[in-house]
Amino acid sequence: MKKIFKKLFSKSRIDLIQKYLSVKNPVILEIGIHKGDFSEQLLQKLNPKKLILVDPWIAYSDLIYQKSWYGNTQHSNQNIQDQYFLDVNKRFEKDILENKIQLCRKTSDDFFLENKSIFDLIYIDGNHLFEFVKKDIENSIKFINNDGLIVLDDYGLKGWWLDGITKAVKYYEKEKTIKIISRHNIFNYHHQCIIKKI
Repeated sequence: MKKIFKKLFSKSRIDLIQKYLSVKNPVILEIGIHKGDFSEQLLQKLNPKKLILVDPWIAYSDLIYQKSWYGNTQHSNQNIQDQYFLDVNKRFEKDILENKIQLCRKTSDDFFLENKSIFDLIYIDGNHLFEFVKKDIENSIKFINNDGLIVLDDYGLKGWWLDGITKAVKYYEKEKTIKIISRHNIFNYHHQCIIKKI
């Protein structure tokens, strides 16, 4: 049944963002880059004035991360993360040289401590555990334009992160500091949650 709803009502995340983002040539922050595939879509489809990509590319040895993309269970995953960083650098070399893309190899917490920019779109796809997502939303609210969008990936998925994304959104919804613009459900199938600050 789930597969039927996915097939009938599935939407791509970039199309969803385009539907709700009114700003042309937006200033964008993406948290959690991995190999840069979605960064490429943001660049091509939204033609941002500036795109800041933030990811520490760190392999963690804590047991909770064992099934994540950056778990260090084989004690070799840091080499893989280092290679991802080099590949992303190469992939966007031209745009980095033209200062259209800024690559920041650091945690989102460290980035926000030094950040002076205000964003039209912040895409959160970093550490999925509740406390980290909660902090990313808190920081994003401080640095998003009044009409800007904050988008969270993997909303409604429990995963190794124990539903941390959904729980963090619900926390701020209860606090009445955000409003939901669009969220994943079986008739709106995308596992994204788009929010605005109140």
